[in-house]
Amino acid sequence: MTINTNNKTIEMSKKFAAAAKKFGTEEYKQLQEVRRDYPNFKVVTITRKTSSKKENYKGLTYEYMEKYIAAHDDEKKSIMAEYEMMRATSEEAKAALAEPVSYYEMKVWFLKKFPEIAEFHKKREAALAA
Repeated sequence: MTINTNNKTIEMSKKFAAAAKKFGTEEYKQLQEVRRDYPNFKVVTITRKTSSKKENYKGLTYEYMEKYIAAHDDEKKSIMAEYEMMRATSEEAKAALAEPVSYYEMKVWFLKKFPEIAEFHKKREAALAA
């Protein structure tokens, strides 16, 4: 919670506001105390703006990765073997009862293996922004 004296507002996050709605919670008590100290201030819920610089890889699913790897793998199918190991779908991973890595880790690995995909997404975002 923030007291903005310039705008005469009491600002709080969505999460804090949700907790403050419940009578008796610590957030409720804090809000009531601030309202007593600043009776003429308006209470507002603020949302943080997300960065537009975040790269968007919409459509970069496991299915897409598998199709792309199949189309661009080497003769030994070593990239697909590495993919299956990380996804815990290879025979070796199954025998070891291995857990798959997270989607984020898979995405980072895939984009390092195939930087042309990241480049394509950047070009597409630029075209959409124009």
